[in-house]
Amino acid sequence: MFFWWPKKSSTPASNLRRYWTLASLVIIAGLLAECIWPQFVVDGPLWTWGIAIVLAIWSVGYFLLVVLTIPFLTSQKFRPDPVRLFSDGLVSLALSIFAFGLVYRLGGLVGVGDEVLGAWDHIYFATVTFSTLGYGDIQPSTDVRLVAAIHAIIGNLHLGIVIGAAFFAATQDG
Repeated sequence: MFFWWPKKSSTPASNLRRYWTLASLVIIAGLLAECIWPQFVVDGPLWTWGIAIVLAIWSVGYFLLVVLTIPFLTSQKFRPDPVRLFSDGLVSLALSIFAFGLVYRLGGLVGVGDEVLGAWDHIYFATVTFSTLGYGDIQPSTDVRLVAAIHAIIGNLHLGIVIGAAFFAATQDG
């Protein structure tokens, strides 16, 4: 079952979530493609600060409206699908890592010594920040420290949603 594709039998709000998920998957694909094939970008990064900020806000909005609010809508008339909630959580996770990775790439990170950081190093830093692991080998520049702190908080919230979706799936009445 491909639950990201809009359905005629679904509510308009549910289909709106599906459209937002599909758009987010396209954004993730574009950000991933640039990381894999940076040689196709002729004049530096394909992305600008304005686009990076919009994508970061998009990822936070997607998380807040599509992932975080759904468990709170649970009632006798509405029972969220835990599989869809989990998959939307994974899309939100990937979107957050790639969008914030772009912000870190444009804002600057400080590596070990004179090491030149590539696109994958920024994705690595975004992943480590999102998971709040923090190895310390790469640090945010002063321009993006606040962004990194906010990104870590969003990562903690994601973890709570993933655990909550698993708990919800395990306790759902047959």
